[in-house]
Amino acid sequence: MTPTDAQILHDDAASRDKWPIWTLTDTDLEYPGKVVARAHEADQHGGKLLPGALVADTLAELRAMLPTELTRRDRTSAWPPDVLETWD
Repeated sequence: MTPTDAQILHDDAASRDKWPIWTLTDTDLEYPGKVVARAHEADQHGGKLLPGALVADTLAELRAMLPTELTRRDRTSAWPPDVLETWD
């Protein structure tokens, strides 16, 4: 997925009153040795993983690829250990 694709995916979810959340990890089995962001679409009934992924060599590169106007959330102990950070 390109950064443009990610922005379109994000905007589409938001336009349908969903809450798009991007989860960043460095342990994605599909992309070993890379840093990966995947989008989840959340609402009051739960959520689902959206198709595609942003993939980069470094966390800084991946952050630059995320959709605009997101807020970074610091890690909490409630997150699985493979989650580096989330953006919404």
